[in-house]
Amino acid sequence: MRKMKLAMLIVFFVILFGGTVASFVLPDREFSDVENRELAKRPKITAKRILSGEFQKEYDTYLSDQFFFRDKWVDLAVREQVALGKKDFNGVYLGKNNYLLEKYEKADFDSGQIKENETYLTTFLNETEKRYGRKHVRAMFVPSKTTALTNVLPAYADTIDWQSMIRDLQTKVDEPNLIYDLTKTMQSHNEEYIYYRTDHHWTSLGAYYAYRAWALQTGRKAKDLSDFKRVSVFDDFYGTTYNKIHAGGVADVVEKFESKNPVKTKVVFDDEEKTYSSLYFPNEAKKGFNRYQYFMKKNSFQVEITTKAYTGKTLLLVKDSFANCFVPFLTEHFDKIIMIDYRYGKMAMGNLLSSNSDITDVLVLYNTEKFLQNKKLEKLADIRKGESTMKEFDMNDLLG
Repeated sequence: MRKMKLAMLIVFFVILFGGTVASFVLPDREFSDVENRELAKRPKITAKRILSGEFQKEYDTYLSDQFFFRDKWVDLAVREQVALGKKDFNGVYLGKNNYLLEKYEKADFDSGQIKENETYLTTFLNETEKRYGRKHVRAMFVPSKTTALTNVLPAYADTIDWQSMIRDLQTKVDEPNLIYDLTKTMQSHNEEYIYYRTDHHWTSLGAYYAYRAWALQTGRKAKDLSDFKRVSVFDDFYGTTYNKIHAGGVADVVEKFESKNPVKTKVVFDDEEKTYSSLYFPNEAKKGFNRYQYFMKKNSFQVEITTKAYTGKTLLLVKDSFANCFVPFLTEHFDKIIMIDYRYGKMAMGNLLSSNSDITDVLVLYNTEKFLQNKKLEKLADIRKGESTMKEFDMNDLLG
């Protein structure tokens, strides 16, 4: 027994000191696929930072992030916890039927930010309702998997009920029907494949049910499921939720819903001169793990889609990444769709509206939690003309 303990102790110190030495010798890594985040860089040494303790703190983080085979150790630790029967870690629930679900806590949200975002949204909706009419303006909130798929959650899981917040929002707009909560819509289909098991986004089927709800809300005729051919384009998708823990879940399937009578489209991204003839980008989706990039390639501040629908209608779509697989269902209803993602730019909404006088309809589409946490929505309520500036690329925003 004493020899076994000694052997284990020796192995421990070999791993500890050998790994530390290897961490110094090997080049630093910039990104962890397992944890889906940027890793700490070597901190700068200055007398002031050493005396304040700032350097030591940053250096501890740096050593931890750059430790030899860090991803392998993280992976091994998670697998050990799974084997021991643990059902949640690193902000993820291990649900039934191989579902991985984001774990949200009240500490993840800032009450001041929530109030600000509520004000920005209601100001914007009230203004656009006056301009375009109540039948032409909607805001739709997409629930997270923990809210929509309660049937696969672990029995002990805590969830946050945002429905009361949405009802409160409805009292702050001039027309309550401008704001629509998709929770009941998604819950009514929770036995179907409406969210990816390993990613936080909804599937094309989930987006279709939201499209049908939007059409009903705005007095339009939605296409039936039978009007689409469902084509599997990827069957090896392990998404952002999986990459937080690198365990559990099974590969997801990414589907394309092909209309039997598709309209021709052209797509222009604000930071590119090239014009694309498709809303789908298989080559971009193959480059990394994020197969969801098949839809609209990436998130940009402004994307303009033009179609041959000949409806005489133009839609302003203020959105996050959930809209990327939703927008294909809208192409037969509008001649132009202007997509705006405020995580990537700062243009006063008044400036945008005045420079697009052909806008006839408005849709705001956000995941509920992501909307409440968004720190970039100030210009949404700015009806004055303003300057347009772009922010630097952020991987976390791209995957958000």
